[in-house]
Amino acid sequence: MTRKSSLCRVLFSAALVFIAAVALADAPAGYYATVDLTSPATCRATLHDLIDGHIRYPYTSSSTDTWDVLEYADEDPLNTSNVLDLYKNHSYVKFGGGTGPYNREHSWPNSYGFSSSGDVPYTDCHALFLCDASYNSSRGNEYYDDCISGCTSYPADTYNGESGVNLSDTNSWETWQGRKGDVARAMFYMDVRYEGDSGEVDLVLTDNPAQIVVTDGSVAYMGLTATLLAWHQDDPVDAREMRRNDRVQQYQQNRNPFVDHPEWVDYLFGSGVISGVGDRTPALVAVGIDRIVPNPFNPRTTIEFTVARTGDVTLAIYDLAGRRVRTLVSGSTSAGEHQVPWDGRDQSGRTLPSATYFCRLEGQGQPVTGKLTLLK
Repeated sequence: MTRKSSLCRVLFSAALVFIAAVALADAPAGYYATVDLTSPATCRATLHDLIDGHIRYPYTSSSTDTWDVLEYADEDPLNTSNVLDLYKNHSYVKFGGGTGPYNREHSWPNSYGFSSSGDVPYTDCHALFLCDASYNSSRGNEYYDDCISGCTSYPADTYNGESGVNLSDTNSWETWQGRKGDVARAMFYMDVRYEGDSGEVDLVLTDNPAQIVVTDGSVAYMGLTATLLAWHQDDPVDAREMRRNDRVQQYQQNRNPFVDHPEWVDYLFGSGVISGVGDRTPALVAVGIDRIVPNPFNPRTTIEFTVARTGDVTLAIYDLAGRRVRTLVSGSTSAGEHQVPWDGRDQSGRTLPSATYFCRLEGQGQPVTGKLTLLK
């Protein structure tokens, strides 16, 4: 396929890049206002209604298609001319689509429920990733699970200090540590987004491998749920995944709620509890970043934030690759206004280089982020 080059396409892509360069967004104000946390059932139903019916782009087209969305969503955060793939963790020069070193990976294999490119989940970019072509082929339609024995290794490259190894046996694929949570939250999204209404397939996560079969039936399965829950816990949401969620939303106009609210995963797929409160809906700990001064800064800045009521709060610093480099606050924090300094050092006390960083403030409600620029 030759690359499309219409003027409106170039201008639109440039506009999106400019928006992303300005800030790492959270969900729009009020996006989750209709979600009812009274019970797991009401949470699931209202989440489905919220993210259902997104704007769909064609898989391959002479106009805007999934190649455009993915080359924007999976852009290398350190090099805007490149993309960073899912499994090999390799930075490839963007080539615009067609046959090349990377292609499109259905993290929920399309043979499990939606084999036609005309099916809505086939083109859903919350679960569609750019991936090294060889690794994509090696994974095939294996379900996600930890590999215990008889494993074949598929190393992930070292990128910005992060690396690992994918493992595969005859039935399952274990994603490397840095992206385990990403694919897990994509699976939870697919389970809630596709429930068999509007003529769409009902996608269901399971712990029974016998249910995971090639099908175009009305119900299709993927898994394994328990493994995905563990991966979600072991690989928390990072700035890279947050940025991807923002960018897919700019096209599809819906979000993966489990990136914004990772505490809802266990509520819907695990214990039925939010943040260990019990089976009742917890009071939300509303938080907000008031200002960051000075910004840009050298060598110190102060993050000023407000907590609406006493509760557990985390404030952490991330680099552009999505790695957490420093935790500034973690634990019970009193209601009121707070000021926390940051000296531009990582968790080990090493001075970080000049760059843009993001701070993420989390309570039990909507997380918020801010951008900081360290200049030396």
